[in-house]
Amino acid sequence: MAKKWISLAVILGVVAAIALFAVRSFRRAEAHPSTENAYVSGDVFPVSSRIPGTLASVEVGDNQAVTKGQLLATLDPRDADRQIDQARTSLEEARSGLAKDRAQIEQARAKVVADESRLALARTNLGRFTELTRRDSAPRARLDDAVTAEAVAAADLSASRKALAATEANLGVSGEKVKVQQARLETAELNRTYCTILAPVEGVVSKKSGQAGQVVNPGQPLLAIVPLGTSHVFVAANFKETELKNIRVGQRVGFHTDVNPGRTYEGWVESLSAGTGAAFSLLPAENATGNWVKIVQRLPVRIAVAPESDSDQSLRLGLSVHVEVDTEAPLRTPATK
Repeated sequence: MAKKWISLAVILGVVAAIALFAVRSFRRAEAHPSTENAYVSGDVFPVSSRIPGTLASVEVGDNQAVTKGQLLATLDPRDADRQIDQARTSLEEARSGLAKDRAQIEQARAKVVADESRLALARTNLGRFTELTRRDSAPRARLDDAVTAEAVAAADLSASRKALAATEANLGVSGEKVKVQQARLETAELNRTYCTILAPVEGVVSKKSGQAGQVVNPGQPLLAIVPLGTSHVFVAANFKETELKNIRVGQRVGFHTDVNPGRTYEGWVESLSAGTGAAFSLLPAENATGNWVKIVQRLPVRIAVAPESDSDQSLRLGLSVHVEVDTEAPLRTPATK
């Protein structure tokens, strides 16, 4: 009989221990939501040519570390140099035309001044012969000549002024031509600088496809650069909607990769996506039509990596990660990031 009570006590103790362990595990899981649906992600900087041309050289290879501003590739500059020469020639021609128009304006202004003097003299003579004819001191023919001379001088002055206005208008057109050709030259010189392709950031070369001798178009990918610093690398964790109740921005996160499960990285919840993966899929679900089956959705959560946690830059894009969020720890403030 005593053995039965002992056995019963042992069983009850085991059941109680299991129940206690289950309760504690449930509470811990609720306070420390975790997921294996997480991957290392980060910024990828595609590198392409901004102008059409032929690749003269490619200076880097796949998986090579590069620094910001390092030479990656060059384009054959002969077409760009030819465009610069043509633009300079056109600019010089436009400037010569402008100088010619300015000289013509000076000539036209001088003619206007001369015609004004002739008109003033003609009017003086007209007044003099009008008075002499009134006194019968000069023949009528002299007065007629004075009237004609005054009319001719007035007509010449009017024509000179119109010619001056036309020449000044041409000067404006020539000035615009100079501006256009100057802009064309600057564009050609800018395009010449695009023949040298430099690294936009420090990182590792990936997805290299450009080869020397290849004809490329603007925007055609040549390679990509992946920066491995913690300011560019993060973890994208997809939590079930039932696990999001206590997750907040700033909460501390611990995670490890499948490459090295024994090493724990640290970070914090940086942001929560505005929608689930299904909401932004190419073909979103149409739950208002047909039969409906409830599917638990997942929400992407972006996790920043603590700089001191990945000082050796061992995290690589695409690695599988196991993430655990500590919802009970104090929130990480911006000052401590």
